[in-house]
Amino acid sequence: MALNKFVLYNILIFIGFCHSLYSQESNPFSHLSKEERMKLADKYHDLSQTVYQTSEMHRTYKDSALMAVPDHVEYMERASYSYKKAGEHIKAMEMLNKAVKIDTTNGKTAALEYKAWSMLYFYRDYESTIKDVDKVIEISKLPYKACHGESCLLLKAQAYYQLGEYKQAIETFNYLFTLLKEQGADPKDDFLSNFYLARCYFKLNDFDKSLYYLEEQLAMPYSVKAELNFYAGQIYVLKNNTEKAKQHFLKAKELYLQNDKLNEPYIERFDEIFLHDIELEISEL
Repeated sequence: MALNKFVLYNILIFIGFCHSLYSQESNPFSHLSKEERMKLADKYHDLSQTVYQTSEMHRTYKDSALMAVPDHVEYMERASYSYKKAGEHIKAMEMLNKAVKIDTTNGKTAALEYKAWSMLYFYRDYESTIKDVDKVIEISKLPYKACHGESCLLLKAQAYYQLGEYKQAIETFNYLFTLLKEQGADPKDDFLSNFYLARCYFKLNDFDKSLYYLEEQLAMPYSVKAELNFYAGQIYVLKNNTEKAKQHFLKAKELYLQNDKLNEPYIERFDEIFLHDIELEISEL
């Protein structure tokens, strides 16, 4: 154990020395070959995986990897995660924008896909989300492209939804459904798209269509059920059907307590509900 502490201590001293040189615009790895620098960067990247992503040590390892390979897009993008989660958003966006510039110049879109996702969920910059998604599709020539695990078109439609441009959101969802059908997929299996489509119709006061999509998802085996019941209950309140509304709100509460709800570890999703929301609706019946 003592030896491990000694080794770690010397690693930290070395990294600190590297950062000191780096801050003076001098790169201590410049004398190494490209292969040697890549091996060193990979080593620092591996070390970063041994500590919490939100920790300063994680960012120190990431920054050290980037000293070795300053234009490594993936490491740059991953480093921006930590800066973002630590609340250092200016630094995070500087790194991410640099990664995007390098990537798109080379005809790639991975960093831009992550940026579109971040613009929607973290920074609530909906115009940028739409612009980034359009750029991803333009470069990749793939309208069904995924952006950080979610359909890029889903992100674009949600951005329109948040801007209050519900008809454009619906058009985007319908286009996405057309693409899914062309690939042999069932659009009903895309919970988030159907859920936000229902929310768009609700915002347009088309309660019957909204309820149609909510109930269609309620019939699916794996859809998130608490939010579906909650918003169906709200529609039945507006339809003056108190009994049906109560049934849905009570079911929403039951499922919420079972954690059968929208659940994202890093963000609060749009239209995510909480227990007090359900209890308030029940108390007002």
